[in-house]
Amino acid sequence: MQAFPVLTDSTKQIQDTLLLSASAQQSKGIDSTVSYSARDSVVLFIKKKKMNLNGDAEITLKKQELKAEHIELDFNLSLLKAEGLKDSTGKVYGFPKFNDNGEEFIGEKILFNLETKKGTITMGETKADEGGFFFGSKVKKMSENSLFIQNGCYTTCTKAHPHFYFGSPSMKVVVNDKIFMDPIMLYVEDVPVFIIPFGLYFPNKTGRSSGVLVNPPYFSTVDGVVFQNLGYYFALSDYFDAQLTADLFSKTGFLIRNSWRYNVSNQLTGSLSLEYGRRRLNQDSPLTDNWRIIGNHNHILSPQTRINASVNIATQSFNNRFATDLNQRIQQSLFSNAGYSTSFDNGSSLGIDISSTQNIVTKEYNINPNFSFNVPTFFPVKKLISGNSWLSDIGISYFVRGALTQNHSRNIIPATSDTSFVDFSTAVIRHNPSISISPKLGYFSITPSISYSENWFFRKLNRTMNPNDSTIEESFISSISPLREFSYQFALGISTRLFGIIKPNIAGINALRHTLTPSFSISFSPEYSSSTSENIKSYFDYTRNKQIEYSLYEKDGGRGPNMTSTLFNYSFSNRFEAKISQGDSAEKNIDLLQLDIQGNYNPQLDSLRFSSINTSFRTISLGKFNLNGSAGFTLYDDAINTQGIKVPSRRFLQESGKGLIRLTYFTANISTNFSSGTFSSKISQNDSSDILQDNVGDRFSRRINEVKSDFDYYGENGRGYSAISIPWTLNGSLTYNYNEPVQGQIIERCDIRADFSVNLTPTWTIKSALNYDLIYNNIIAPSISITKDLDCWELSANWFPSGYNQGFILRFGAKASQLRDMAITKRNLPAYR
Repeated sequence: MQAFPVLTDSTKQIQDTLLLSASAQQSKGIDSTVSYSARDSVVLFIKKKKMNLNGDAEITLKKQELKAEHIELDFNLSLLKAEGLKDSTGKVYGFPKFNDNGEEFIGEKILFNLETKKGTITMGETKADEGGFFFGSKVKKMSENSLFIQNGCYTTCTKAHPHFYFGSPSMKVVVNDKIFMDPIMLYVEDVPVFIIPFGLYFPNKTGRSSGVLVNPPYFSTVDGVVFQNLGYYFALSDYFDAQLTADLFSKTGFLIRNSWRYNVSNQLTGSLSLEYGRRRLNQDSPLTDNWRIIGNHNHILSPQTRINASVNIATQSFNNRFATDLNQRIQQSLFSNAGYSTSFDNGSSLGIDISSTQNIVTKEYNINPNFSFNVPTFFPVKKLISGNSWLSDIGISYFVRGALTQNHSRNIIPATSDTSFVDFSTAVIRHNPSISISPKLGYFSITPSISYSENWFFRKLNRTMNPNDSTIEESFISSISPLREFSYQFALGISTRLFGIIKPNIAGINALRHTLTPSFSISFSPEYSSSTSENIKSYFDYTRNKQIEYSLYEKDGGRGPNMTSTLFNYSFSNRFEAKISQGDSAEKNIDLLQLDIQGNYNPQLDSLRFSSINTSFRTISLGKFNLNGSAGFTLYDDAINTQGIKVPSRRFLQESGKGLIRLTYFTANISTNFSSGTFSSKISQNDSSDILQDNVGDRFSRRINEVKSDFDYYGENGRGYSAISIPWTLNGSLTYNYNEPVQGQIIERCDIRADFSVNLTPTWTIKSALNYDLIYNNIIAPSISITKDLDCWELSANWFPSGYNQGFILRFGAKASQLRDMAITKRNLPAYR
């Protein structure tokens, strides 16, 4: 017998693969190189052809790897034996861990034949691909892809002693294929609570796999016994899958779905769902046919080019018959679209799309194909002129959009109130070039601009009034060549910035700064009427005894007649900041308030030339509070018109002795959030040996070395007093709206929104939410949720005391996603009654 000296190199660099390779080649069982290492010693028995590895021992053969505190290798039998050792306290450490081509096993003792690829693991355990653990008293590996487990168990609980598990006296696992169990028993706290007396198999594949989709039924007074999402899932390839499911209502009907999904390298993605069902509202009403098609498609052709599409079409009563979500049940319009977009190196972009909107209540719809081309602002003179000439700031941009609209709309006949449908279409191409420049003159920024708009139409309107019955008669004259309508506008803007600073040096405030940014602009649009344009015509109105002007293209979105417009705009942006002393540290800058004021004046109007004065504000540094709002003011008084209704008049408030301005609307919102600051549960409150670890080795070590101690009735082993921690959070907001368009007609609304969450214990959580209307004393959409965390199980109750969705949901089930259907659910919501 010859022994190698004991090694003490803690880096585990014991690699004598040449010697072992020579020995291995003499054995008819091992036909490849074996690498080995150990921390403490490697002992080779030449005559017996055996080798012992001690201390963090490791052996590697092809794609197989074995680690343990102690490993024995018999070259004659091609047999590996691995086990852990006990320390001075009697606890076992260095449990053998065997990795076979990525599949990991751990146990008290491992025997493995390198020639036959068979082996046994005492008290073996392995991790399932989709989560959870398999373990048993003995695991026997019969081939490369199959193993048998004696007294096998499966659980998703990571505790050393699982709270629940599925057990079977005989279990067979086919790697990446199936799991056979015969029979199957469910244990809770080691007590059998359910048994299936015959054998079943379950899929055991990584990723997606085909299989039956089963959900537990529930009972509804109207629908009877209800099965939802029963069907089959097809994992057709790595890029494509599908599922066929059905909802069955024993009293009221059924719904069948066929859904498809595809994803190719995230460049070609999409889905399509076809749904058909027959359902009635109750047993006395007839069955009605309904269907829906939902789909989307996204194709990235290049970093600059893509195609996308979405489809959502359905029959009129589909949502009412089959939707359970409130927002979906009250949805009236369905939208679909498809588009192609691309961009070019110079920044310009091209888009082509078609969209459709369907009103499922009125049965109206429209189809809108469009195209657009955009050239971003460029500076054509900048490269031709050297220096800082103002000409280099001349910018030009261009945008064109073409739209064709086909409408199917209701037409209500006044005499009979009958409803018919009319079909009509409109077409227009809009051109929008613009020229702008932003020279800077001293402290002022000057912004002159010229905008031009040209629209092309393909029909014009002819309107007359019948003198006999005073009805409006309209007809259209189509044209193949474009009918042009154009407009232009001149604008000039000027702005600057003013600063005001005071240094109070009071209460730690070293300085206050006010930044005022006033902006003024004037815009001019010429008159657009029958006297200035051939696109404006007129007809004689016999009821009002005067000529009425109209645009030839107003039905297709053309401009209406207007007088010369000169508009003066003004705005004042105010920013208030503070500089706070920080002792020996650098001063801290704080933004206090942002206040903006804006309005305009139009001298061409015959009355109400001054617009409303609109303001907005927001606070930036109020700690836990956020405040923002807006308000509007008018300069004009009210008057009563001929119908006895109050309307704004041309008379100023000051002339009526009512002050300078009057508040017409005000809205403000203040929100905040508070918390206890102790949301994370303190692990120190629990036994440190019970910390959750989703790891096979850690869990196995805790399971084998678990020491059960008697309950500490007298607190002799407790940690002593510790402060009670009840983490909580509160989010709240107060919103106030005030509207008084004319004096005396006030509309107010004031709502409080609160969301509260509290962890009474590390496992009990209560959440609540509500809106309260302070004006009408109404509680809006309250909800209360109570959750009990049972480690690997969860008990939850959701209660909606009032509102459309009044009712409750109770659920007790497993938390693991792969066992989500193992639950007991009780619903008492309107959709399930």
